[in-house]
Amino acid sequence: MKLEFTNQARELLQQQYEQGKKLYLFYDTEGLCGVNGIPTVRWVTSLPKNAEVIETDVFPTYINSEQKVFFYNELKLDVRGSLFRLYSKEAILNPSITISTED
Repeated sequence: MKLEFTNQARELLQQQYEQGKKLYLFYDTEGLCGVNGIPTVRWVTSLPKNAEVIETDVFPTYINSEQKVFFYNELKLDVRGSLFRLYSKEAILNPSITISTED
């Protein structure tokens, strides 16, 4: 799996970066059925045991290996206005992400 960052996304993420944080792609199903969810991105300090690294050109980024099925193999993170957008050549996965810090 590979995640590419646009220049705008890279710059905005560098402003948000704090020492020791890692980006984590997450399929948020809170309050929903386990197969219905929203692909999102979070800054985290600790990772679950089943996290695996994603190939990127900038930030160390991880994904829950059990949730990979909800993402495409090649992804891109961009910025539209003040929000991030996660997409692939196949589809837009989430057009309005606010990257939060959660653990």
